[in-house]
Amino acid sequence: MAEGKMRPPTDTASLDARILLALETAPRPRIPAGFAARVARQLPPRPTVVLTPERYGRLAAAACLVVLLVLMFAFAHRATGTSLYWTSIEWIFCAQFVILAVWLGVRGSTFTNSF
Repeated sequence: MAEGKMRPPTDTASLDARILLALETAPRPRIPAGFAARVARQLPPRPTVVLTPERYGRLAAAACLVVLLVLMFAFAHRATGTSLYWTSIEWIFCAQFVILAVWLGVRGSTFTNSF
């Protein structure tokens, strides 16, 4: 318990005014000179960024070329004059093969550069 009794302030209006003034006054930030330089000196040095081009698209295209070539040879015996279905599938494989080959050729990629 407190040793003495609390006395109510005699001038409550001036106390309220001082409290409101203290609460409503925005603080003025004070940044010392050289603060940014000191913080920058404490940071660790930036690592050098080494950018190596990823070739996942070219590798996937090369793998698809191989798969399409195998599929064309696998379905070649079915597509020889049997039905329109197997002939159209063979032509679709051929068109995809040509498109991928042209795309790889335009990109300046060869099989030795892709792997």
